[in-house]
Amino acid sequence: MLRKVRVYGRLAKFLKRRVFQADVSSAAEALRFLLANFPQLEAHMMDQHYRVTVGSYDLELEELHDPAGAQEIKITPVIVGAGGSVGRIIAGVGLIAFAALTAGA
Repeated sequence: MLRKVRVYGRLAKFLKRRVFQADVSSAAEALRFLLANFPQLEAHMMDQHYRVTVGSYDLELEELHDPAGAQEIKITPVIVGAGGSVGRIIAGVGLIAFAALTAGA
């Protein structure tokens, strides 16, 4: 099922687009889609932090493979120390590793 994947801030600037249509069923698949289509993205994301949202729910690292239903997936760069729930802010290196290492999950 095609779904919207939205990116924000410096991530959107780096990718030169804010909205993608992709046949993905989870946030982890959306991330793998972006990494496969933008080879330099991994290096860009490594030292940053992100909030990954499905609909209006902010995901934790272990929830990245949960089905997104028909909702949009949003990936937003976050400035560390910006407030909010620390558990819902994911380091780029962890985000990439978790999506890549659990591709078969």
